[in-house]
Amino acid sequence: MVDFLILLAALIVDLLCRYVPAHLPYLFPFVFNAPVFLGCWFMLLWYLRGMARIAPAEKPGRLRQWFFLLGLGSIYFVLQTHFEYISQHMFFLNRIQAVTIGMAAPFGIAIGWMPEVLRLGIPPWLLRACQSRIVYKFGRVLAHPLPAMAIFLITTDVWLIPAVHFAAMINPLLYAVMNISCLLGGLLFWLVVLDPRPKPAARFSYLARAAAGFLVMFPQIAVSSYIALSTDDLYSFYTLCGRLFPSISPLYDQMLGGLIQWIPPGMLNTAALLISLNALRLSDIKAEKTFVPPPGAKIYEAKWTGQRK
Repeated sequence: MVDFLILLAALIVDLLCRYVPAHLPYLFPFVFNAPVFLGCWFMLLWYLRGMARIAPAEKPGRLRQWFFLLGLGSIYFVLQTHFEYISQHMFFLNRIQAVTIGMAAPFGIAIGWMPEVLRLGIPPWLLRACQSRIVYKFGRVLAHPLPAMAIFLITTDVWLIPAVHFAAMINPLLYAVMNISCLLGGLLFWLVVLDPRPKPAARFSYLARAAAGFLVMFPQIAVSSYIALSTDDLYSFYTLCGRLFPSISPLYDQMLGGLIQWIPPGMLNTAALLISLNALRLSDIKAEKTFVPPPGAKIYEAKWTGQRK
């Protein structure tokens, strides 16, 4: 029943956005994007169903729940409210949108780590499809750190090429593809990097995932610093369409956008490194507590760590 109501709401909102867009409040979409609208609402529904069905002992903590919900909510806010309108009239606001859907929101969703909850909440037919052999093999290739890094960088940086960015901003279909590709690339990357499970439950070690999360920072710095420090107006679209704040010059707008693309993502990359290293430390401590030394083995204490081996 709730599934039908979400589909009905999507149809109504789509019609409203087509025929009476000027009369809609701020929290309604400026441009209706069916995959984002349905994806966010169904993900919330499956989350709530899963939380109602999961055993109390396995229920995620409140901090993880908040990270997941804030990530999901921020995707909806920057893509399916009138924030999208202002993001099309200032480059630095467009970069806030892009960093949110490609970095910050997927980071929060990955920290929340809800696969068990969602597995209990999604419809059985969809669960069977996700567990099919084709999906498994395809996902196994993409969920390797190297392809995940490559997809993340491509879906982030290719849209910053001035000619490509201009084409995406004037073409509604290409604009939707740009946003969805950034979102999917970010989700893939951060779900690989921030997987909290130790190896072999996760396919790769904490160090490999930490390196992937940290190394992508350097190509990002190169691109964003070039944008921030350039003395040429790289993104003429915002001048042609009319800037929301005329007092902000094109170069200043571009500098702000470059800094937004540069500093917050770099902070998240560093945070991911620290999170992975801390997870490695906690995993070692847990393994040590359950370790049973073989007969005749000598136990010594490493003075600089305090750990016994």
